[in-house]
Amino acid sequence: MQAALLFEYPEVIGASLLAALLVIIGMRQNPERENSTWHLPALLAEPAKSVLVILPAKYLRWLDQALMRADFRSNQSFGDFAGAKVYLALSAMLLLFFFPPYVAAAVALVLFCLPDLYLKLRLASRQEEIRRALPQAIDLMVLCVDAGLGLDATLQRIASENSEIASALNDEFVILGREILLGVDREKAYTDLYIRTGVEELKSFGSALNQATKLGLSIAKILRAQSEFLRKRQSQQAEEKAMRMPIYMAFPLWFFVMPALMLLVLGPSLIRFYQTLHP
Repeated sequence: MQAALLFEYPEVIGASLLAALLVIIGMRQNPERENSTWHLPALLAEPAKSVLVILPAKYLRWLDQALMRADFRSNQSFGDFAGAKVYLALSAMLLLFFFPPYVAAAVALVLFCLPDLYLKLRLASRQEEIRRALPQAIDLMVLCVDAGLGLDATLQRIASENSEIASALNDEFVILGREILLGVDREKAYTDLYIRTGVEELKSFGSALNQATKLGLSIAKILRAQSEFLRKRQSQQAEEKAMRMPIYMAFPLWFFVMPALMLLVLGPSLIRFYQTLHP
């Protein structure tokens, strides 16, 4: 009955989807909401969390780590993510009005895994942003050290450079500076920096600063060496990507370009051959 009504009035579905889209766009463009954070109400988040905790412990450990590294670090982040997974999957039940149960089950499984894909993409994007910004941040640290600032003051100065450093790296340096000011051991603070981000370059960066501090080496020289190493590594990675491009181009070339080219080259000859056989 409901399905028949929906099919009879498709304009209702279109209008509803358009209204939802306009609401979402309006919320994203509203400057008053730009700095606010929305969380799923506890009444909805708690049941979703109770469903998610029955999953394997290995997955839950990965999820906690991925949420932290993707910058979802509030106490409500796990509940929000659990709600996204569970309620998206439950929304597939609406398909039972139109499709067989196995189709709805397959769509529910895809929707349940969709937030994981988004989280992985968000995590990879944030890590790549940090990698790109790190050499520039180290160059600024070299300038600060050469100007006579200590390492702690340099970290505070770099963390305040919102216009010069990517926001992800800036946020991590702010946390690093606060930990050091609160008396956290410097080596532990650098280790926590790597754990929060999962970026290997930050691990080597922290290890180099630890060694320089323990051995009394020049901080400026260590930072210059780190900056040069990171830029070389980025250049090598760009060259590797360029060398892999022919492999990526092979599929569209053989399956899309070559058939059209063969048809263009051999088409007239095949037509003449057919006309010769069947005058």
